[in-house]
Amino acid sequence: MKNLLLARPDHSINLYNYLSQEPDLDIQFHTFGVFKKDSLLSKWKPYVKTVDSNVDISYQFTLLHRLLNFLQKRLPFDYYKTENKISDHFFQQILRKQSPDLDIIHYWAVYCYKAIQDFKKSNPQVKYLADVYAVHPDYARELLEPEYDNFGISFKKSHFSKGRERDIASLENVENIVVPSEYMANIYRQYLPQTTVFTASYGILKYMITHPIKQEIRYSNKPLKIIFTGKISLEKGCSYLLEAMKQLPSNEFHLDIIGDVEPSQIAVFQQYSYLSNVRFLGKLPNAKVLALLPQYHVFVMPSLTDAYSLAVSEALSQKIPVIVTENVGSKDDIRTFQVGEICKVKSAESLIQAILKLQNEEYRQLLKANIDNFIANDKENNYASKILKIYKTLNSNT
Repeated sequence: MKNLLLARPDHSINLYNYLSQEPDLDIQFHTFGVFKKDSLLSKWKPYVKTVDSNVDISYQFTLLHRLLNFLQKRLPFDYYKTENKISDHFFQQILRKQSPDLDIIHYWAVYCYKAIQDFKKSNPQVKYLADVYAVHPDYARELLEPEYDNFGISFKKSHFSKGRERDIASLENVENIVVPSEYMANIYRQYLPQTTVFTASYGILKYMITHPIKQEIRYSNKPLKIIFTGKISLEKGCSYLLEAMKQLPSNEFHLDIIGDVEPSQIAVFQQYSYLSNVRFLGKLPNAKVLALLPQYHVFVMPSLTDAYSLAVSEALSQKIPVIVTENVGSKDDIRTFQVGEICKVKSAESLIQAILKLQNEEYRQLLKANIDNFIANDKENNYASKILKIYKTLNSNT
C-alpha cells in the first residue's frame, strides 16, 4: 500500500514514526515547521520539533509561516486567507510530483483542501482521508459565543470566527474524515451526514518515557499540586478553573498554569493575579513541561470544547491523574481506563468536587496504577495502529 501523509507537525510525527516501520506500507511524509534530527538547525534551535532524515520538509513554507505569525500580531490583514494561499501553493507543488499509483492520501484538510480538490479531479482512483482535529466551526460558535459575550469580548474577532470560511470550505464534498474521539465523531455526523466518519483516539502518543519519573506523594503538610498547560483562554475553561481555586483553601491546593494568555482575553485573567495559590508561569518549551509534570499530583483540562487534548496525553504519559470536562474528547479513554475524573462543562463547582476527590492520596495512587494499564494497552493498540486499520478499510473498499 502506497500512502502520502500531508500534515502539520503535531500528532503526525508520531504517526509517521510508527507507520514508516510497517513492512507492507510505503509512506511518504511532507510537513513544515520542523528540523531534521541531529542537524545543525536542530542544535541551533533545540526546542523545535525534529523528524527523520527521509521526511520532506518545506523550509520555504516554514519561513513564510513563521513570518505570517509574526506579522499578524502587528499588522491588520486576513491571516487565514493569506496562510491558505501560501500553504496551497506548497502542497500543490508536492502533489504535482506524485505518481498516479498512490493508494491513499491522508491530509490535514485546512492546509491543503484546494490542492487535494485539484489532484482528485485527475486521480479519482486514489482514496482520500481528511484529518480533522478541531470541532466544527458552527458548533464552536454556538458553544463559545455566549461565553465571549459574558466577558464583553467580540467572538467575531476570534480565530474561530475568522477561520470559519476556510474550515467550512475544507470539508465540502469530503468523503472520509478521521477524528480523535467519539465526542468529535458525534458532532461531525450531525454536520456532515453524507461523510464517513472514522474515529482513532490519540491515546498516550508519547508512551516511551526517556527519563525516570519520580512521583511526588502528598503528605498532610503539603498542598495538592495541580497543573494546567495550554493556551490560557475562555475556550480552555480557565476562568472556571480559577474560580474554583478562589473557593478552595489556599494552604491545601496550589495551581500552576503554564502557557500564554490569549491576547484578547488578558483583562479576563488579570483579575486572578492576586490569588496566592495560583502561579502563572508563562509559556515553556515542551521538553521543559514534560520534565516538570512529575512534580504535580493532578492535571486539569477544563475545556469548553477539545477534540482530544494532547496535553492530557502528555500528563498521562508522566503518570499524572487527570480531570477533564465532558467536552474533552479523551473522556472516553479516561472513563474506560479509570485514570481520572470527568466533570461538567462550565462549572466551577463540578471542578471543585473533582479536585476534592483527588485530594485523597489512596484514590490517586489507584488512578496511577490504572495509568500503567492504559500505557500498556496503548502500546498494543496505539493511535497509529488504529489509523493503519482505517487505511486498510479504505483500500479494500472499491
